Formats: sequence, C-alpha cells, structure tokens
Amino acid sequence: MFTYFGDIDLLSAAINRARAGYSAFMRSCRTGDGQVRLTPRSEVTPFALCFAIFGYWLLKESVELERHGEYFAEQLRRNLFDYKREREPSNSISNDKPFLQLLAFTLSGLYLLGRLQEDPLEELIVPLLPDDIAEDLKRTGALRGIPQSGNMAMFMAILLIHARDYLGIDTGARIEEWVELHLKAMNARGFWGNSPGMTYLEFQNGYHQYEILEYLNVENPKSEQATACVEHLADREGHFGPYPGGGGCYDYDAVSILTGRHCWLEHKRRELLQRTLHSILREQNADGGFGESHYIRPRSLRNLMANLRHIAVAERSTRFECLRYGLTLQRPRHNRIHTHWSRYPWEWGESDLWNSWFRMLAVARISCATDTRNRSNWGFISYPGLGFYHGA
Repeated sequence: MFTYFGDIDLLSAAINRARAGYSAFMRSCRTGDGQVRLTPRSEVTPFALCFAIFGYWLLKESVELERHGEYFAEQLRRNLFDYKREREPSNSISNDKPFLQLLAFTLSGLYLLGRLQEDPLEELIVPLLPDDIAEDLKRTGALRGIPQSGNMAMFMAILLIHARDYLGIDTGARIEEWVELHLKAMNARGFWGNSPGMTYLEFQNGYHQYEILEYLNVENPKSEQATACVEHLADREGHFGPYPGGGGCYDYDAVSILTGRHCWLEHKRRELLQRTLHSILREQNADGGFGESHYIRPRSLRNLMANLRHIAVAERSTRFECLRYGLTLQRPRHNRIHTHWSRYPWEWGESDLWNSWFRMLAVARISCATDTRNRSNWGFISYPGLGFYHGA
C-alpha cells in the first residue's frame, strides 16, 4: 500500500497517535459536570454534545458512552426540545436548517446510545414528514443545486427513513420518489445544478444527497463521472476546498464520495487519498484536535502566497470561485468563524469538535477503503446521515 510514511507500520503508528490526540482533545472539551463545549474556550452547546458522542463512537470508546449513556440521552432530548422552543417564535421548524440539523444529529446520537427505540421522538417527527416530495424538493431548490438545499433534501430523506424504520409508517413510496427525482435531475457530472463546469459548491452541496443514496444502496449510473470530477478539485496537498487547507467539510465530503459503495480505488485515486490522509495527520494541532484551515489566519506572507498559489493552480471551472473566496475571507468579519453551533467565534486554525470529528472520519474512511482489515478499528454510524459508511 502506497503511503507517505514509508511503510504500513509507520502509517499505523501515525494514525494511532492522531486517535490518542483526538481523544485527549475531546476530554478537554468536557466540563466538570459532564457537559460538552465546542472548543475548550466556548460555552456548552447542544451541537457539541452530539459531536462528542460521534467522536467517542468513531474511536470505539464504548466505556465512555456506557458510563454516561443515560445522562447523554437525557441531555440530547432536553437540548432538542429547548432548542425547538428557542427557534419556534421566529422560525417555521419544518424549514429551519439549524433545528433540522440538531434533530438529525440527535437521532444519530440516540441511535448510538441504544436509546432510540424507547423514544423515537414520534411527536416531533410526524408533523415534519413531507407529503409532496416533488413540491418540497422544488421549493428547496435541491434538484437545481441551490446552496444549502442538499442539507434540506438529506433531512427530508432522514425523516422518511426514520419514520419507516422506527415509527412503522409506510413511507416507501415517498422514499422511492425522492431517489427517482434525484437520479432524473442529475447533471452530466453526477450532481445537481446548471453551472457549465464543476464547482466546489456543487459537490459540497450534493454530497448530502449522496449520503442518502449510499445508505439506501442505490446504484448511481453516474458515480464514476462524479468521482472523477471531485478528484480534479484536489490541490497538491490532497485538500478539496476553495481555499487552501481544505476545511473539514470539503475534505470529508470529497473523501466520502471517493470511497463510496460503488467506487473503485484504482492506483491514481488511491495515491490521492493517501496524500489527503498524510496532510490531515500532519495538520493535527498540538492539543490533539483539528481546525478548519491554517492558511486563512493570521494574515502573513506565507498564507498570502498559499492563497495566491491555490487560485493560480485551480481548475478553470473553479478559479473564479477560489478568487472570490480568497478575497471575501480577507474581510475583517471573517477573522473568526461564526456558526449557529456556538456563540463563541473561534479561530480558523483553532481546534473544535466538528472539524476534529470530520477530519478523523476522513482518516477512518481512507484507512478502511485502502485496507479493509482496518474496518474493525473504527465505529461508523449505521443510521442515515453523516457518519455512515457502507464498509462498516
């Protein structure tokens, strides 16, 4: 197996060190009373708890989950209903991405804790089930590749699958319609949208629908076109973002597509994934966690050159996209990362639980895809949504 670490033993040792560092970072995000922060400096948040549960499961730290399982499950449910009350006055939760995101994460968390059967959250799920699949997909723009529409399409499918598997509701016809409409609307590249060429937005948005197709084991007639297009977006370090350093989402989304159920790892693709793996392991922070990118801040000659080089060597179809990101991210408002996951805005290179989980997920996927003997070392989520892997 090709590796930048010289041999398999060195690669295995590097991955084990990364796992140990990641475990230590997760501990540093815990509070004295067992709650979880997104970073050691942030406040306790409901999203951080989900990411920590996913991380413990990924590393197969079952003792931690068993010890705190009941407490974690209680917190997950309380957090979800509190967040719903907080969002409802000014938002329709059926179209509210932050709430639907927390709902999807919570369902996965309860599944991992073995507490989904006892309370599958029927009172929340049933009112959110879509009735007119075609109209809802049209409304969100999912079949046209509208930004963030991939998330909404994925949430829709998760709710339908959950209702089928845990609530005894016959949603089979609606799930089939969801699949058929997506396959029919695919462009020549295997994604959704009308841009003349491949873009980072197109694959990062479409990845969410790919998660569902993967879970349902759908034969994708354009899987090879999709993987080839994603491959061409890789930079020389094996990152897949519109800015240098890749970003946790861009890199994992690309790795997930390239290691999908119906993908064949020929030599060139295997080498690319090993390059990605090497870069991720090299960029792990001293505290054991991972950040979004080390090339955005601080503003320095090194980072300026990295951004200019990234734009210069980008694919023709993505060069303007990279330029736009390069200029936009220099604005003062982007000195730190702001999301609905935490009130605390964190630095671009600062470790956080989200990027740490996604970076380690990418490491796990590459490790398993390039050597199937590694599959027993990792805990993937056998529930629809983020963290699923067909090879688990």
